[in-house]
This record gives sequence, C-alpha cells and structure tokens, in this order.
Amino acid sequence: MPTTSGSPFGLALRRALLITLYGAVILVPLGLTIGVVKPGAQGRLVVFSDALGFAALSLIALQVIASGRWASTTRVFGLRPVLHLHRQAGKASLMLVIAHVAILMLDDPRRLRLFDVPDAPGRARAGTIAVLALVGIAVTSIWRAKLGMRFEHWRASHLALTGVVIAASFVHVIWVRAYTSLADERDVVLALVIAAAAALFWARVAHPYRTALKPYRVVAVRRERGGAVTLELEADGHDGLRFGAGQFARLRPAHAPYSLDDHPFTLSSSAAHPEHPSFTVKALGDFTTAVADLRPGDEILVDGPHGEAVRDGDRRRGRILLAAGIGITPAMSVLRTAAERGSTKPFLLLYGSRQWADITFREELAALGRRLPNLQVVHALSRAEPGWPGERGRVGEQLLRRYAPRDIARWSALICGPAAMVAEASVTLALLGMPMRAIQAEGFE
Repeated sequence: MPTTSGSPFGLALRRALLITLYGAVILVPLGLTIGVVKPGAQGRLVVFSDALGFAALSLIALQVIASGRWASTTRVFGLRPVLHLHRQAGKASLMLVIAHVAILMLDDPRRLRLFDVPDAPGRARAGTIAVLALVGIAVTSIWRAKLGMRFEHWRASHLALTGVVIAASFVHVIWVRAYTSLADERDVVLALVIAAAAALFWARVAHPYRTALKPYRVVAVRRERGGAVTLELEADGHDGLRFGAGQFARLRPAHAPYSLDDHPFTLSSSAAHPEHPSFTVKALGDFTTAVADLRPGDEILVDGPHGEAVRDGDRRRGRILLAAGIGITPAMSVLRTAAERGSTKPFLLLYGSRQWADITFREELAALGRRLPNLQVVHALSRAEPGWPGERGRVGEQLLRRYAPRDIARWSALICGPAAMVAEASVTLALLGMPMRAIQAEGFE
C-alpha cells in the first residue's frame, strides 16, 4: 500500500503550492482593494484601512478552509505545524482587524459614534459584532484553562464564534458597498465566504456522516506496560483505514457522529492491515481513561488518516526512531509494517522510559528484533533501578552521539516525544549531518 507522503520532491512541491495558495488568497483581495479606484472611497487612509479589513476577512476564511480538520493539510505539513500556523494566523487576523478599526477612527474621530450600537447603521453593527466575536475567539483560546472551559465546550464556542465572525464580516462588507459595487471585489468576497461555509459544512456535517457509514468494532482492549491501553479494531463491512505508518486518526463514539468530543491518536498497528487498525493510548484524561472500559463488540468511529506518513518511498540506507513514553506508537507502526513486509533496512530505536517495568511493548520489541535482522533497540531509563546495565537518562544529544551511525547522512529519522526532546534531537541530528528533509518529528506537551 503506498503511503500518503510520496517522494521528498513531491512533498516539497505540494508544500510550496499550498503556501503559494495561502499567500494568494490573502494578497489578491488586498491588491484588488488598493489597486482600483472605488466609487465612494473616502481617501487613501480609508482605502488602506479597508484593504487591511479585506486581508483580515481573507485570512479568517482561509483559516476555516485550511484548518487542522483537513487530512490534506495535516498530511502535507503535519498536525503541529498546521495548528501552529492556525494560531499565528488567528493572531494576525485580530491585529489586522484592530488596525482596520483604529485607522478609521484616527482618520475621523467622529466615527467613534459608530460604536453606539443601538443608533449605529446596520453596517457598523455588523462590523462591531464581527470584532467582538473575533475578540471572544482570542480570549477563550488564550485563557481557556484559566476560564475553566472544557475542551469540547471551547471547541463549540470556537466554531460558533467563527461562524458569527464570517457572517457578520460578510454583511458588513456588503453594506459598506463602496467596494462590493465593483464586480472583482464582490466576487472575491462572495467566493471566500462560500468556500468557508462549504468547508464548515463538509468538516462538521458531511464528513462526520461519511465517517459514520464506515464504523469499526472493538476486537480487543489490551493493557500494556507503562499504564497504556491498546485498542484493537476491525472494519465493519468495509475495507478499513488505508494509512501510512506515523499517521493518526480521530476516535469518536459511534452514537455521536457529530460530537465535538473527538480525540486524535497515532496508529500503532501495521499499515499492511488497514482492516485491523489499532491505537495505543495512555490514560491521561476522561476519554483515554474510558478507552479501557470498552468491550469487544462495541462500535466506534474512526476519522482518518491524518498527518504525515513516514516516507517509505525514499532510498535512504536506514531509519533512526527516537521515542519517549507513549511516543513509541508511531515507531511501533513503522517496525510492525517493516516486519510484515520483510524489510532488511537497518533500524535504530532509541527509546526512553522511566523504569524497566514501564517500557510499553517491551516484549514485542524483543520479538521484532528476531523478525527484523537489522534492528537495534536501545532502552534509556530516567529512573533506573540499581544494577541496571543499560543507558540511563533521557533520549537526547548524548545518547544520539553515542549511537548515531557514521553514515548518518544516508539515514532518515522519526522522532516522537515531549516537545523539548523533539527539538533537541532534531538539532542534534542536523549537526551530526542528517539532512533536515530526512527528519520527521511530532512533539507533545
């Protein structure tokens, strides 16, 4: 089964195309606004302010279209970069809107009367509603923990406020009329709003319905070392989940296909068996704890695959796998897939755990060493018992320097663990001579 990432060249090309599209969606409306004489425009300062407003609307719409809910974006960029871009673009949208309003007020302080909502014209009321909703998104996103909001409640408010922002902004632009009286601007604004609305409909209505048509049944729930639980599933009446090692999927209760309470987990099973996906999770919250209570025969929905798959199509000599704790799951998928396919490629797994008894998949890793002739497994314990003969400490620069192959420039790497470990390991690998394009990393807090 081909992976979803393809060749490094193809991956780089798709990234460049998406970035170009991102820039075009923002800059084209901006250029149309500045570069054309508009009927009713009230000076260059106002034109510049309105250009910022158009750029903000474009960016907000694009945030909906290219959010982390889309497999195509997470597959090319990875989930964390997409979420990081989403947060940064959200901040940029808010700054553009604030600048838009501030410049209008500076140009003519009498416009402050537009904030008198009961007496303000409809276009001003719509603009005020859009600004307040955007501020609401920012406040609840930045201070969610301090506000005591549950994740699913925050997500619901985030979606609702996003809809309000787009609808109110559209009404505001239409009512201003100085720009939408021109066909180009009107068509661009309309296209953006329609695309954003279609994206929301697909992500929250059509796609969940499609996912519900392909349910999975629980085959087994197996407790692992280190407080982890493996959930083994079986496709119920369909071909299963065609994924690549390293990808993740979102799990959702079968009785609630439109629930906002879904959870992303990396697949730990072999990609050679799409009809039998499995996930290994650690009990850290309500849903992960509830996974252990599932029983064989229970139905569950799987939305995926998402994220960047390990690029098996490259011709590098070997692969280094660096993992800490539950970050072992993508590495297990890689090794299980390689064993199923009879791979002879060299693998080096550097795996950090607290204690010997906490090593998830300890016995299976030993068995995989017999199936994969060129697999080397190195365990590092941060709280090793007296007499432990192996490596002590965490997976980081020192461990990497001791075990890195001499021809590391011909190898690739997959890293999964705490963000600090991922950052340190990525830098170390690059310093040792591994090309950055050969490093795939996924960190968690």
